[in-house]
Amino acid sequence: MIDKKKTKDLLNNALKPTDMIEIGIMSNQRGTTRFANSVIHQNLTVENPYVWTRVIMDGPEGKKIGGVSSRDLSVNGVKTAIRKATDIASFATPDKEFVSLPKPAMVKSKGKSQKSKVPESITPEQRASAVRKITSVCKKHKLDVAGVIHTSSYSLGIANNFGINQYASGADTYTTITAMAENSSGFASAIDKKFTNIDFEKLAEIACQKAILSKNPKQVEPGAYTVLLEPDAVAEFITFLGWLEFGAKAFAEKRSIMSKSIGKKITGANITITDDCTHPKVNQFPFDFEGVPRKKVAFIDKGVAKGVVFDSFYANKLKKPNTGHALPQPSAYGPYPSTLIIKPGNTSMKDMLKTVDKGILITRFWYTRVVDPDKTLITGLTRDGTFWVEKGEIKYGIKNLRYTINIYETLKNVLAISKETVLSGEFTQTVAPALLIKDFTFTGKTQY
Repeated sequence: MIDKKKTKDLLNNALKPTDMIEIGIMSNQRGTTRFANSVIHQNLTVENPYVWTRVIMDGPEGKKIGGVSSRDLSVNGVKTAIRKATDIASFATPDKEFVSLPKPAMVKSKGKSQKSKVPESITPEQRASAVRKITSVCKKHKLDVAGVIHTSSYSLGIANNFGINQYASGADTYTTITAMAENSSGFASAIDKKFTNIDFEKLAEIACQKAILSKNPKQVEPGAYTVLLEPDAVAEFITFLGWLEFGAKAFAEKRSIMSKSIGKKITGANITITDDCTHPKVNQFPFDFEGVPRKKVAFIDKGVAKGVVFDSFYANKLKKPNTGHALPQPSAYGPYPSTLIIKPGNTSMKDMLKTVDKGILITRFWYTRVVDPDKTLITGLTRDGTFWVEKGEIKYGIKNLRYTINIYETLKNVLAISKETVLSGEFTQTVAPALLIKDFTFTGKTQY
């Protein structure tokens, strides 16, 4: 991580009064401890400095844009990146649609950053101590365990010569735990702003119980079932809506269902999804990669399509407010919602389980892929704890199944939403409840 003073000095020294110039400096120091077969096998710390710059020059047929990225954060390194971007811009084909970089009048922020004011520094010894707690729990149950603990501290600075000059820093801990028996496994994960907030022993116990309950799994045939999806599973497929549907690029190109559905009902009335970086559970920068503060955006409100996120380019192109969701530029993806908040319900997960006459409890999905982006059709597999439920009780573990769903159609079939929510994911942070869904389609089975 780079402190505020050094970041500001690098940004200010590189700005020139001519042309339009944008500079971004990001640094991420990540400590990683990996373990498998109940022992640590990798321990390292990696620092990833990253600087990018855009130079925009006026031309008779439109703006000419040059972009360069580098890992050299010295004063000369940043100036060299500016010079190369200027050279590229001078030979670039004019972009008739580009209007301007954002200006300070656009960046008045409401709400507070959820970033840590003083990022905590976690040592390898602290991570090793956490692994010891995890392995002790699993050994008690005579299970092997594998997983990872990441502890990160990071900073982001953005400036342009219109006067934008932003800086934020933060830290988080992310861990995954997989407990393994001979023919079963169980999973638990957590992400939090503070290492000390994570109860590693409790997570290990959850993973162990799932592995124990799913021993000697039975086969269930593909078909449509009532399912209770735990928050990690919900976050997995909702994240795909962020990529496919909630950005202004797909909206402008009319590739998304959202582009044809604003003001129309597209899910059940019990579904509300927003982007809100001020949510107390999330840990995102309070501004985007152009230095524009992130605004709260409603994508779906009580089942009705409401809007998408914008950066400066698509805000100008579509004459909409900039919501502060730019990625580092240039970006082929367009603006992106890095925080997804699913509104919780008022029922506990335990009570939701009791309502299931016959169905399946799913811990998480993996290997999810897009089948048809125009229909939000995705497919993937269950993993690390899939259970047959009957008369409100978990009866036994079942072998993993392949699911294939249309996301919007699936969200029309939500019977209940839990009041408990969990933060899941790293780059896209999703605050997800559990969902009870009818007619969830499985199209294949496995032998494990």
